[in-house]
Amino acid sequence: MHAPDPDAIHPMPGHTRCAFIKNIVTRPTIIVGDYSYYDDPEGPERFEEHCVPYHYDFIGGADITRLEQAT
Repeated sequence: MHAPDPDAIHPMPGHTRCAFIKNIVTRPTIIVGDYSYYDDPEGPERFEEHCVPYHYDFIGGADITRLEQAT
């Protein structure tokens, strides 16, 4: 069994309500993993609108990789 392609928008072809988040976010300060996904019957492109209520572009994103290596 093969894993879904993390560069594809939809992990399951034909199921457009589910998408890998990293392929649909528009703000570079929102950092997500390769296989993080969002499922929304109204469309996954609404992720930022529905799930990121407070976003300040001037603060910048955290580098999760560096934080995990420090622990």
